[in-house]
Amino acid sequence: MDKYQLSMPGPTECDPEVLNELNRPNLPHYGDLWVHFYLKMLDKLKKIYQTNGDVFIIPSSGSGGLESAFASFAGGKVLILNNGDFGKKLFVIASHHMGEIIEIKKEHGEQFDVEEIQKYVRKDKFDLLAIVHGETGTGQLNPLCEIAKLCKKNNILFIVDAISTLGGAELSVDSLGIDICISASQKSLGSIPGLATVSVSDDAWRKMPREEDLKSWYFNLRTWQRYFTESMDWHPSPMTLPVHLFFALNKSFDIILAEGLEKVWLRHKKVANNLRASLENLGIFHYLRNKECDLLPTVTTAVLPDGVLSKDLQRYLVEKHSIVIASGVGELKEKVFRVGHMAYSANDFLTNRVVSGIKSYLEFKTINKKN
Repeated sequence: MDKYQLSMPGPTECDPEVLNELNRPNLPHYGDLWVHFYLKMLDKLKKIYQTNGDVFIIPSSGSGGLESAFASFAGGKVLILNNGDFGKKLFVIASHHMGEIIEIKKEHGEQFDVEEIQKYVRKDKFDLLAIVHGETGTGQLNPLCEIAKLCKKNNILFIVDAISTLGGAELSVDSLGIDICISASQKSLGSIPGLATVSVSDDAWRKMPREEDLKSWYFNLRTWQRYFTESMDWHPSPMTLPVHLFFALNKSFDIILAEGLEKVWLRHKKVANNLRASLENLGIFHYLRNKECDLLPTVTTAVLPDGVLSKDLQRYLVEKHSIVIASGVGELKEKVFRVGHMAYSANDFLTNRVVSGIKSYLEFKTINKKN
């Protein structure tokens, strides 16, 4: 099979050591050997989340992790902060479970005003407030600190979609006071798709309905908690686990922790800045160039010069350089292209190949235009 460089917002390139874990012998997802491995793996995940709370690894995409958050508080009232396509996705998932949803909707790339959020909180009593940390559609990083303080002050549980940021952007669950934080294996955690990770605070457990009062079983965090508590010494999860996905993710945890979280965050920032500077030298600028907002260290969303289509660039990079980048999503699908630089992909030698490919494409377009 052909080998492609994955420079997209997920799935990411994997360190060869991570992929090698898929060759390990099989192991049952229960019993002494598994429990020993599993508990050590959860401790590593706690270090990456920077939490003393409970963490779970659920066989699912990141979307399943998001669903577990709302399914476990079904019937309550939630305030959704939406300034991009993945904020919109939060709204859609929540609409299947919550009793009432209020949305603060902003334009793509627009920041949230804490004072405006405060006005909504004064008018209504909310059980949950949910936001996307890293909007990969626009390449925006949403600040969490002031919103977290507002939630704590008003006794609202704070839910954060950190699918594109955990492991690649500065994030500390306990320091910020995040109650439910969701991520996924194939993004900045640096492994292959198939696992969602969820952290749960003590406050979240106290306010969560009883297990039997929730309709969901698979995405019921109470169910996961019960199995872990009652069967921790033998079968600490509710269902069969894809053990090789766990092996791979565990190795990615080891790689992150060996480098050190702060060094990992810094590497992502440096690679992102280097890439954006190189693109600007080609006349290509970030979609949020003139917006007063923070940029994601894990994804760059950029706009090509007039007359150049993102889909044509993507096709050229695949055919001529075996590099896969992404188009935009939603209303930006045809307007931008996106480059992921997360985990193993957050290395200059890989992003430099992307820049070189884009440069050759622009030269190719110029030559063809003259002819």
